Amino acid sequence: MTAQADQYRQGLSIFTQIKSALRPVLISALFLLGLAAGTAYGQDSRADTVPEPQTAAQSLFERAVTAIEEQTVRVQTLELLREQLVDVREENAAIIKDGNLASDLLSAQLDSLGSPPPEGEEEPEGVARRRAELRNALAEAEAPIREARESLRHVEVLIRELDKQLRLRKLQDVLERYPSPLAISTWQDGIEEIGLFRQRLWRDIERELDRPSVSKQLNRTGPIALGLALFGVGFLVFLQIPISRFVVGYAERRRGGGKGLLLAIASNFTFLLLPAIGAAALVAILPILDIRPNAVRTAVIALPAMAVVMIIAHWLGHTLFAPGQHRWRLLDLSDAEARHGLRLCQALGVFLVLELLLEALEIDQAFGPAAISILSAPLIFLAAALLWLLAGMLKRNEAVSILPGTSGEDVTDETADQTKDSGFLLFLALLMRGAAVLAVVVVLAGYIQLARVASIPMIVTVAELGFGYLLYHLARQVYFAVTNKEDTERVPVFLSIGLVCLLTLVFAPLIALTWGARATDIIEVGRILYNGVEFGDIRLSLDSLIILFVVFGLGVVVTRWLQNILKTSVLPQTRMDSGARNAVLTGVGYAGLTLAMLISVSTAGLNLSSLAVVAGALSVGIGFGLQTIVSNFVSGIILLIERPIKEGDWIEVSGQSGYVRKISVRSTRIETFDRHDVIIPNSDLIAGTVKNMTLSSKTGRLILPVGVAYGSDLEKVKSILLGAARAHSSIALYPMPSVLFSGLGDSSLDFELRCYLKDVENILTVRSDLYFTIYNELGKAGIEIPFPQRDLHLRDIDRLVEAIERRGDGERST
Repeated sequence: MTAQADQYRQGLSIFTQIKSALRPVLISALFLLGLAAGTAYGQDSRADTVPEPQTAAQSLFERAVTAIEEQTVRVQTLELLREQLVDVREENAAIIKDGNLASDLLSAQLDSLGSPPPEGEEEPEGVARRRAELRNALAEAEAPIREARESLRHVEVLIRELDKQLRLRKLQDVLERYPSPLAISTWQDGIEEIGLFRQRLWRDIERELDRPSVSKQLNRTGPIALGLALFGVGFLVFLQIPISRFVVGYAERRRGGGKGLLLAIASNFTFLLLPAIGAAALVAILPILDIRPNAVRTAVIALPAMAVVMIIAHWLGHTLFAPGQHRWRLLDLSDAEARHGLRLCQALGVFLVLELLLEALEIDQAFGPAAISILSAPLIFLAAALLWLLAGMLKRNEAVSILPGTSGEDVTDETADQTKDSGFLLFLALLMRGAAVLAVVVVLAGYIQLARVASIPMIVTVAELGFGYLLYHLARQVYFAVTNKEDTERVPVFLSIGLVCLLTLVFAPLIALTWGARATDIIEVGRILYNGVEFGDIRLSLDSLIILFVVFGLGVVVTRWLQNILKTSVLPQTRMDSGARNAVLTGVGYAGLTLAMLISVSTAGLNLSSLAVVAGALSVGIGFGLQTIVSNFVSGIILLIERPIKEGDWIEVSGQSGYVRKISVRSTRIETFDRHDVIIPNSDLIAGTVKNMTLSSKTGRLILPVGVAYGSDLEKVKSILLGAARAHSSIALYPMPSVLFSGLGDSSLDFELRCYLKDVENILTVRSDLYFTIYNELGKAGIEIPFPQRDLHLRDIDRLVEAIERRGDGERST
């Protein structure tokens, strides 16, 4: 029993060591399960924990302060101290919460007695006695709360300092420098250390085979291990690919609907299940043989983890790139590029397996610093090269997706290079290439751990993002299958935003853990989100924010639904014009949004009374700094209520003329006759002069100036002008058209034809028609339409003629 117990404890110790080594790769998969189990365990432990005495808490504080000041305590001790401080913090928080309830009840009873009498006045004896009793009880109830708050602040400071210590220790480990692989001495020492390890490994294997428990069972376990090896290799090499192709082909023939989606999911799972069968057979060989060499004990324990990493890389490559399955391919690439992407994913999986193996050997202290340096350098170079190639593929995919109407097969490198570099994939590709360059540079300088931090988390992050994109795409396909829509249609905006928010909430902690954040850091962030942050008397927590946004979103949905009902069913049956209908819809929208905001704030339990002073000060600032915006806002409300202009009116304001297209709260949009949109501030429409040609009616007057030559028959001219006006269908018969003799011009007799149009919006067309008619009729009547004439008088014309003649005689003589 003692030997078994020692072996069990040794196994636990090794497992604890391997957890820290495999953490960058395995933490993403185990985080959710571990967090749930840790939460349940924390709830059970807190339920059974007996509050520590004050002396025990003080002793804990002193030990924590000593550990922080000395800075030589082991990391495990710091973690243990932090866990104990967290328990004390939870106990004090519970005391404050329970005490606040009792304190609030006593304060409510004290408030029910009314305000104390002014100084110099007395209140009834019974009321005074009751007030004194309640004050004493309130003081007794608040005493433990004050102590708990003091202790809570002390604990918070200690936890922050311990977290700083732990982060500093981790940073020191990352910045530890190994011998540079560029030095010849490093290779000499490293090769020697590798040779010593090989000798030690063979001795351990021989020692394991010589153990009676192994040698006696070897005749039985040997054939089983050989059979598992043959089965595993044969299944992975010869059977896995044909089975996967058959299942995928069967699923491809059953496209469409929920059944097709289920078959596609099942075919995708074959890339997980089939390699897992072969890997399980190979991993089971060493446990069956019962061989555990001390030189590679941790590596043997890590074999299942290595198999899982390789299987996930294989499955993720087939899922994202899907060679031969263009319909389910998540990236827009050609078949050749998809096969190349699959090979890159599998190669990255091989790198992670080799890196896990090397870190497991480091835990077993198989190598010295020189061997670790020369073994890590080729692995880091491999990771950098793979990251660089994968980044180029992602960049190409983004370029293809930006070009409309193109696919991965018809986009050349020249076309892709001409594409605008933007988008998330381009940003991710830039980070990957930056991490690759950084890893190569620092590994050559000997910073092995820093090179691992630059490469391994980036690879795991890319895998996590790929898995998240898979879940997003799967949710879209489920939506299309449920709604019987084609997968080329658009997904509702709220569904896309909800999926992105949910995936961000799930994967953000995983990515943070991948890049070195501790689980306690994530728990601290969750605690802050759950408990909230206080701003004066307002406490903002995650649940209150969720309630706030959900209730406000429902209010917005109800408001839009009500506006749609009014627009399509109610308002069309009234006698209101389009401008009045628009004003009603706008008013309902603003009222609904305001009411939704008030209800959501009240439902979330946010106390805004403390913002009264801030609002008062803000109103002063608005009065000075935002007076233009406020003026436009108030003017917009006045326009919607008084309606001096409405949508569709023809107005002239600020030198602009056109139709009113939309009246908003801040501004009004006018469409000119040139089809230009002009934005007019509402304050100009209220404070300035506005000419509205169609406010009360569409009737408007047209004044048409006409000039004829001197000596024309005036009565004939008047008759032609009146006849042209009366013959036009757009001119109203009442008030009757009239002709005025407006004056004697420099070259013409000036007349004005004045008439009223039935629709003033046709004024330009009517003006043109009248001019055509008048010009033709005046021409038929022989009445001339003059043009300006001028007389030119030249002085000393005789002297000018003589000078010209003399010049001509001189030219002839020469």
